[in-house]
Amino acid sequence: MEVLPLSSGKNRKKILLQLVMICSNLDRFGVTGAYLEGLKWIEMLEANHSFSQKEEWQVNEMKALLLNERGNQDEFLPIWYKLLKQYREADRPEDVGKCLLTIANHFVMLEDYENALPLYKEAYQLALEHKSIELQQVSGIMLIKYLCGAGYYSESLEYYKKLNQEIVFNLSVQNEVVKSYMELNKPDSARIYLAERSLSDKGDKIALNCMMAETYTLEKQEDSAFVYLDRAVKSYKEKTKYYQGKDREVVLPGYFLSTCYLFADLLWKKGKVQQANQYYTFVEPLMKEVVRTPIQMEFQIKALTNFSSFCRETKQYEKALDLLARRDSVLQTYLEFKAKNDKKNYAERLKIQELKHELNESEDVNRINTHVAAICIFLLVISVAATFKSISMYRKLKKQGAVNYRLQGMIKKCDEGDVPESHSASMDQYELLFWQALHKVRDEQYFLKSDLTIETLADVLNTNRSYLSVSINRFCDKGFSVWLNNFRIQHAEQLMRENPSIALKDLPEQCGYATTGTFVRNFKRCHNMSPSEFMNKLLIEQTLPKVEKTFQ
Repeated sequence: MEVLPLSSGKNRKKILLQLVMICSNLDRFGVTGAYLEGLKWIEMLEANHSFSQKEEWQVNEMKALLLNERGNQDEFLPIWYKLLKQYREADRPEDVGKCLLTIANHFVMLEDYENALPLYKEAYQLALEHKSIELQQVSGIMLIKYLCGAGYYSESLEYYKKLNQEIVFNLSVQNEVVKSYMELNKPDSARIYLAERSLSDKGDKIALNCMMAETYTLEKQEDSAFVYLDRAVKSYKEKTKYYQGKDREVVLPGYFLSTCYLFADLLWKKGKVQQANQYYTFVEPLMKEVVRTPIQMEFQIKALTNFSSFCRETKQYEKALDLLARRDSVLQTYLEFKAKNDKKNYAERLKIQELKHELNESEDVNRINTHVAAICIFLLVISVAATFKSISMYRKLKKQGAVNYRLQGMIKKCDEGDVPESHSASMDQYELLFWQALHKVRDEQYFLKSDLTIETLADVLNTNRSYLSVSINRFCDKGFSVWLNNFRIQHAEQLMRENPSIALKDLPEQCGYATTGTFVRNFKRCHNMSPSEFMNKLLIEQTLPKVEKTFQ
């Protein structure tokens, strides 16, 4: 900073780049105000210096990282999307993967798994194609965690099985692997995984024993659960005793809460009141501890509710009231946090949708401007003899524009059943893929298949899930599930109109639904009434004219 006023030209640019890099590193280490200082140096760089392509990428990456600190996605997301496009065009797979992960992580922060997961999958596929071990590890871990978080347990385990042992025993995926096995009703597989972790000497033995005990508790196997929970408690007490004389406090780990209160519930239901009270009391400090995350609050609310019910039944009324008061306090904090967070996330998602739309429009404008500039230069250098050819090209472009205009009109009516008369030769890959999908789902009635998913449809069309999802979103402005269900509900409506006496219990299966509940929910979304109410409405509409005719 002292040398900067004395320097000029290339040396000044080099010093400013070093200052930006230093501020970026300081920001990563949590130094207050470092990001503001870094943005100031970037502003000076951009105002007074030109960059090579590599320098421009470097500066934009650091700028995006520093803007992340402000939390204003309107500023940093466009930079990441621009970098993603440029890295793809320059065939820089590692940098493409970095951008994909950064954007996906932002979507995860907004709990928008629908947009995050395709990006993680694309990064993982990119890592496989270019044998990038680091990118494969990071994207693989993210897929295991967030597929489980979004409820795709089987798919989460598929990625877990693909990864090498170093990732398999990664602490950050431990809970997700066990949860996926338990949700799929495979407790033995969960226990085998925990046993392997325990033998590998790479995990927290107390935590592993707690998780093992919980798998048995959920199956109501009291004796086996007690063995592992007792091991965990003894290990914790030994650790506490060891550090007692060393002026180091050992705090009761948070993972004891879920395991102990569930085990206490099991003992209580079996009439073992005294033992249940011991385990409830053991984790009572964790129930009353101030926590910050929604998951921890959920555990506290459940534990406090169950413990207060236990105290009420065992005539510990004062304690029961105290626990309920604490439960209500945590519940209020939890609801306020969720409401605020949901509102913020929803607003941020809307902003991202607008941002994507603006970026697409900007790309279209740039593309048009490029074409216009090329045509102008062409017109300046060609001779009079080429005029006829220029007019011919203009007419061709105009005609093509009319075709595209008609296609856009048809795309907007895709839900109303209009099919384009012919495919345009100028269709990009997304347009073509959309019409192929529409032909399969609507015209060949793939929507009647109850097991149809976006993955199976992508396989039929020889593409992948991400491209198909983007195509449908782009041309119908809705996700695959809503798009598919609209065809099914239209078919159901047609069946009811053709046969008002049709049995409603048979209707879901005839329309491609595996369960009646899913059918009813989607029908209400489309018509704001249940299928039975809609059927009654049809009967009334068809009966009234006959009645009026009779009276006349």
